[in-house]
Amino acid sequence: MSRWSLRTRLVAVTALALLPVAALSGWRAYDNARQERALHAQGAFTVADLAAARYHELMEGSRRLLIAVCEGDAVKRALEPASTAADAQHCDGYLAQVLQKFPSDYSAAIVVDDLGIGRCGSTPTARGMNFSDRELFRLVKTSLAPDIGANVASRVTQQTVIPIGVPVVRDGQFAGMCALGLSIRGLAEQIGSPQSAGSAGVALVDRAGGRLGGDARATSALPVASRVAEWIASGQDAFADYGQNGAPYDFSVRPLQGETLYAIGTVPTDRSLMALLLDWGEFVLILLAMAVVMTAIWLGADRWCVRPLRYIQDFAGRVARGESVTLAPLHPWTPEMVSVGARVSEMAAAIASREQELKAGLEQRDHMLREIHHRVKNNLQMISSLLNLQAGEIRSPRIRRFFGDAQNRVLTLSILHRHLYERSSWSLVDFQQFISDLVRQISVPRPGIERPTPRYQIRAPIMAVGPDTAIPVGLIVTEAVGRALNHDFSGVKVPEIVIEAVEKEGGEAELVIEDNGAETSRGVVGNGARGSFGLTLISGLAMQLGGEAKITPREGGGTRVVVTFPLPRDEAGHD
Repeated sequence: MSRWSLRTRLVAVTALALLPVAALSGWRAYDNARQERALHAQGAFTVADLAAARYHELMEGSRRLLIAVCEGDAVKRALEPASTAADAQHCDGYLAQVLQKFPSDYSAAIVVDDLGIGRCGSTPTARGMNFSDRELFRLVKTSLAPDIGANVASRVTQQTVIPIGVPVVRDGQFAGMCALGLSIRGLAEQIGSPQSAGSAGVALVDRAGGRLGGDARATSALPVASRVAEWIASGQDAFADYGQNGAPYDFSVRPLQGETLYAIGTVPTDRSLMALLLDWGEFVLILLAMAVVMTAIWLGADRWCVRPLRYIQDFAGRVARGESVTLAPLHPWTPEMVSVGARVSEMAAAIASREQELKAGLEQRDHMLREIHHRVKNNLQMISSLLNLQAGEIRSPRIRRFFGDAQNRVLTLSILHRHLYERSSWSLVDFQQFISDLVRQISVPRPGIERPTPRYQIRAPIMAVGPDTAIPVGLIVTEAVGRALNHDFSGVKVPEIVIEAVEKEGGEAELVIEDNGAETSRGVVGNGARGSFGLTLISGLAMQLGGEAKITPREGGGTRVVVTFPLPRDEAGHD
């Protein structure tokens, strides 16, 4: 986060501040949607539960009605072993009269003896039929208690019914059974219509998912029979699915009669985009508001903070590069940024003024240093000229040679000062150019002194060194070359003086000066040679550099001077 920009941090802080509001709104939207879904599921559960209660109420009423019917004298006489046809007809009329009071609820009523043979019925065709193979007959005969059979196709009528049976017991023995056929269609109307309210409804189905009746809206809302059968087989009492009309519904399943008859409550649900927006509208609005706020903060920070700061940054960079610019923003700034810009502009003006003063001071210093070096060089040249004039009055070649050596030493210092004021840097000289100019001046013939003109080979790196290094090195070169010019080159085909400087590892430099002329002095060549001021001066200058000098005879004739010294850290490796 430390690398985030100002805009990013502002947006992040705003998002964190608004996050609890968004979370609370999202939870409320989710809870409202969940409660709405629960209400729909509860609606389906309620209508299904009411249908189940209505079913049990009808079953209990039917059982009581059947018990009362069995207690009638007409029924009892019909079950007597000595009953006549008149008794059977009288029983038929009695049962028919009872069913006329419930025309839509029951399809038939019959009375059978202990063998399952019909004695009488609301429909005369039931008389003489054998019902002993019916499951209900076996259940009632075995238990000697009222029971309900599975829904079956009636033998007396063409309707599908739920048979209800009550045993007739005499002296503790099964003497027969009274049965009622509860119409499935009537049952569907009874449990469907009263429970349906608004958009809710109830449908009656069998285990295979087949529609048996109920509210018209509920039956049309049911999925295909295979889907209903799957839900019933899974044992779940609630599920959500699409009806055959293509609309989504919540369903609730209640078993009515064992595993053969079920009531399904249906409540439509709205899963459209509009319903989704109604459920999550508040949350979406809050998210949109958050997005608008964060966008406004991002754009506002960019417009009133980032752009002005970027402009000030660019302005400061141009001022640092020495450009003459004026703080002139393209768009109006806020008072705070105007204040910051004014302070930066004042600082830039102060820097520019101070820079002008420093430039003027530096130019004045440069001029003074150049003038100093120039005058020192002129003074040294004047001394060299005086020495040259004085040497012209000396008759002794030896003394004249000494004057020439002194003149070369002064000339070395003069050349150094010329290099210092001619370069842009007052503290560094070009090592290669300095040695080349030095050798060129030393080798110039002087009146009264005859010297050979050997060929020079100068191999020195192009590097900058300070005066503390250049002066001793220049004097060493002067002494070594001057000594070499006093050697005898008469027997040498190509007189040659080699000057080579190399940078070695570890920040050291090695200066080698060698010639191929013969030594003319009587002393021994080396660091301990007596009577040689030049050799002593070379050793002393090498020690001044922090190094050492080795002066040895060269193979094939001549002298080899090797000076090894460390380069200062600010000069080592400096090109």
